[in-house]
Amino acid sequence: MHPFRKQLSKNPVLKALSSVRITVVCLCLLFILTLWGTIDQVYNGLYLAQARFFNSWAFTFWGFVPFPGARLVLWVMFINLVCVALIRLVYRWSNLGITIIHSGLLLFFLAAFVTFHYVEESNITLMEGEGTNTAQAYHNWELSVWEEAGNNKTVAAFDTDRLRKGQVLEYAKFGLTAVIDTYYRNCEAYTQSDENQSKTFLNASGIKSLKPVSLDIEPQKNIPGIVFELKDADGGGAYALLSGWEQQPLTVTKGGKTYLMQLRLKRFPVPFLVKLKDFKMERHPNTEVARSYESLVEIISGGASREVLISMNNPLRHNSYTMYQSSYSVDQLGREHSTLAVVKNQGRLLPYIATFVVFGGLVIHLLLMAFPIGARLPRKKP
Repeated sequence: MHPFRKQLSKNPVLKALSSVRITVVCLCLLFILTLWGTIDQVYNGLYLAQARFFNSWAFTFWGFVPFPGARLVLWVMFINLVCVALIRLVYRWSNLGITIIHSGLLLFFLAAFVTFHYVEESNITLMEGEGTNTAQAYHNWELSVWEEAGNNKTVAAFDTDRLRKGQVLEYAKFGLTAVIDTYYRNCEAYTQSDENQSKTFLNASGIKSLKPVSLDIEPQKNIPGIVFELKDADGGGAYALLSGWEQQPLTVTKGGKTYLMQLRLKRFPVPFLVKLKDFKMERHPNTEVARSYESLVEIISGGASREVLISMNNPLRHNSYTMYQSSYSVDQLGREHSTLAVVKNQGRLLPYIATFVVFGGLVIHLLLMAFPIGARLPRKKP
């Protein structure tokens, strides 16, 4: 053993962290969390179950009993694996397969870290013949401003996740400033003023007041609202009210130019154009329940185009993007809309690479077990 590793092996903390007991306990906790979280999502929804059991460091049940979340358990397992690699693994040719397997497991943890922190999940909804290069978030909102001029537009937007009273949002490109007065994460909009309301608001839909309501367990159902003071560079100002229920943006005129403001689901630019050519749906016999549905789309990127069929079990992969057939809807006019889930994951290949590394390590380990290096052949008797 290398002198440095020998010195590390004497460290009681590293020795304790490399214990196989920690590995076993963590695996048992992950089994419990997976089972518990799967059952909980039936009652509280997928988003809240993920946030409580898998994305948290810890949570409580029965009001006061603490329990570790999957995020904490996975970090402990990662540290445990690193400590094993530092002080317990014996690095020699006969253990080459084991070393490769441990490297593959560490790569799995890296893939999970990249996915958790850097993945972008959004969706695109299209009718036949429509195309777009912009996706929208499921439940994250933004306060956006753009100029009404031609087909091309430059949008300035602020995320609403952490808005607070008195916060100043500077739209410097347009010479506009928004000072937040009130922000509700979920609210109802009314066309009648509140009895105690003394202000009048700019609004494109005739909405005059907002009433906060409790948050829904499904975040997609939470519709926010915002009241803010809109100021220009000359110091003039007026109060504006926007609601996530609105489809029409607020029009603001300044210096002979027209600007549009809207509280909308966060937008994500996609580096290619998606055009829906055809949408097909099959129903179960004698019912209105969908059996399967699929979208024929045209992908236009860099001057080249190709047609791809996206179905429930056949996603489209393009660079770091993956598109799944998520759902469909029919509007009041009977027109069908196809919704595609869009996932941008820069590390989407890491789990595949890690799988091949672990598989290769297993093969090498089994070969070395069957044909040990340095094994001596029996000598022939004279």
